[in-house]
Amino acid sequence: MCVIGCMILTGAKETQGVDLKTWIETVKRVGPEGKGHEAAIQAMSMLSKQPADSIPQLLEGMNGANRLAVNWLRSAVESAADKGNLPLAEIKSFLEKKDNSPFARRLAFELIVAASPEQKKAMLLEMLDDPSLEIRRDAVELELSKIKALTKQSEKIAGYRKALSHSREIAQIKLIADALSELGEKVNQVKHFGMIMQWHVAGPFENKNQAKFNQAYPPEENQDLKQTFTGMDGIQFGWKQYQSSDEEGIVDLNKALANHKGAIAYAYSDFYCDHPRQIDVRLACINANKVWINGKLVISNDVYHAGMNLDQYIAKASLKKGANTILIKVCQNEQTESWAQRWQFQIRVTDDTGKALGDGKQK
Repeated sequence: MCVIGCMILTGAKETQGVDLKTWIETVKRVGPEGKGHEAAIQAMSMLSKQPADSIPQLLEGMNGANRLAVNWLRSAVESAADKGNLPLAEIKSFLEKKDNSPFARRLAFELIVAASPEQKKAMLLEMLDDPSLEIRRDAVELELSKIKALTKQSEKIAGYRKALSHSREIAQIKLIADALSELGEKVNQVKHFGMIMQWHVAGPFENKNQAKFNQAYPPEENQDLKQTFTGMDGIQFGWKQYQSSDEEGIVDLNKALANHKGAIAYAYSDFYCDHPRQIDVRLACINANKVWINGKLVISNDVYHAGMNLDQYIAKASLKKGANTILIKVCQNEQTESWAQRWQFQIRVTDDTGKALGDGKQK
């Protein structure tokens, strides 16, 4: 009788495991504009009933999921966490595998801290290089709190420099830079963020009525730096060297080419890499924009004067060994208001945590 009962329980658990995987995969197929929502809602009705021991599998399910699906699965994890003792050993094992989803790992971290607050400090001390930017931010905050107890200026400077080297959050970096400045240490933010400052620029090409965003002008075909062009209003021009001196790494096209409205400019630069690798391209631009890496379009935003902030647009790209090409198209509209005169961008190349890979110039 015991054997039969055990077999029944084992079979039920195996069936539940199969169902759990199916429900998770259904949720992972959810997408924008209602795609897969009906099926996902049905799957979530089952996932929301799962016990706490299902949490490791739910966390695993976040790997490779889109942001919308991650939010749904997070809800299932939080629901399961209310249904009994957490399998902390398994959750911690998931957290320790740094190739797991950073969103899922952050959630695992929060679950462990909620259950065992005394573990938080010890974990964060080992997480300054964590690929989860939220966990890394907290680890840097812990480092900053330790600096308050220091009395020697040299120790404070060393502490802030250490924190700066690990921080990836913009507000946190600026706070550290200000603290170092008060101690007489200037931080070169252009170098720290890896802003690309040296360019060849060409323009203005015509963009009346904002109609030429998808017009492929000659610089999109090739970047022959000896080539000359006929642009808007019959203006003749070629590629022009321009190096920004802005403290935040902004490339101002009004300075490079003069103030033009209803116009398009191109900016071209080489980025050298000593080995093939995957990178993040991080663009800030107040104008409509496109970015190509080695001829492949990676960023495209037909939006004008919607604000500009660091790392506003982020895209994945591949670099080859040696010289790589970066081409940017920046489109200005015809608005005459004072706030609509900016024609500029800021761009950098980083790893997937936001760490700068330098300015890309050949040493």
